Amino acid sequence: MLQLKEMSHCSNITIEFDQYIPIKLIFGDRGPWIEPSAYWRSGNLDTELIEIGIGSEHGILRKITIVLIQKIGFHLNDYSKINCKSGIPIFRKINYDRNFLFDENGPLEMFVGKDKVQVLFSHNKITSGLVCDRVTCLFDKDDNFCGFEVADITDAEMSILKENFIDRLNQNQS
Repeated sequence: MLQLKEMSHCSNITIEFDQYIPIKLIFGDRGPWIEPSAYWRSGNLDTELIEIGIGSEHGILRKITIVLIQKIGFHLNDYSKINCKSGIPIFRKINYDRNFLFDENGPLEMFVGKDKVQVLFSHNKITSGLVCDRVTCLFDKDDNFCGFEVADITDAEMSILKENFIDRLNQNQS
């Protein structure tokens, strides 16, 4: 698992919902001056996949992409009482391979509410969060990165998510 080392100041976040990738979050500026990303990947790595890009040298969170998702629920978890601070995570160094990849099999679930989406890739109890704009990164008591939440989702964003993933997944499971 990715483990929190420290936090950085909150920077701009690009949140994308489209017909091909359910959710993509891009943290900070992109450009040739930024260190290359290493990717921690989880899910069952076949029909479920999340990719989390972190700076390969310093460990700052750069990107989260839900590539494939199968488990979608509609009962949000209540994280209103967890300890939250403003910032984005910097993770401890991971031992990625020569392709800058680190794969770890694990759970991957999405929970959808009226204007909020939660994605969890751990069953550990959430105790803290780092908030930046509409995104909260969720951590357990040992500072393991367990998931994230996107709040204040617009009707247009929810419509894209619903039409392209939730409805399609429900049809495939029928």
